[in-house]
Amino acid sequence: MEKKILVKNNPIIAAVRDVSLIEKAVLSPVETIFLMSGDIFTVEHCVEESRKNNKSIFLHVDLIKGIANDREGIKYLSKKVKPDGIVSTKNQLIQAAKKEGLLTVQHLFMIDTQAYENGIRNISTINPDAIEIMPGLMPRVIREFYEKIDCPIITAGLIKHPNEIREAVDAGAHGVAVGAPELWDLDYKNY
Repeated sequence: MEKKILVKNNPIIAAVRDVSLIEKAVLSPVETIFLMSGDIFTVEHCVEESRKNNKSIFLHVDLIKGIANDREGIKYLSKKVKPDGIVSTKNQLIQAAKKEGLLTVQHLFMIDTQAYENGIRNISTINPDAIEIMPGLMPRVIREFYEKIDCPIITAGLIKHPNEIREAVDAGAHGVAVGAPELWDLDYKNY
């Protein structure tokens, strides 16, 4: 699978929660950025900055203001803004993005067994390019997902220490999205 979502050298993904941090994210050693804030006026700049610095960028469309959460909003992003892909909890947005040629990350909240089972079903039906599960501090669940699904796993949420990143990767996570800018600069290979 030769997709841009697959991080090659660094599993840390910069989860940018404030567009003012885009400069720090693009200058960090991360390969991929998940933009989790902004609006119709700022996303284009964030994508351009990412491109200039050879970073992949995914827009968490559920959190971007001024972009309709429908097929037309996804089409606008695909044609005008041109991110590498989207992150969303919504099945219909994942499907629309796939039709527009964008990479897709299905965001799942693992709050209980029912959410876990629904997540497995959705993944097999929607077929996203990757999944992002929250919270990220669940090595056993990461291992179980890794054994049951055939797409990269990204974990996120509540990760504060380098050893937690290592635990998630060791359990089978392909990437770990972290919001703490001080973790974006970690030399992953040396911790």
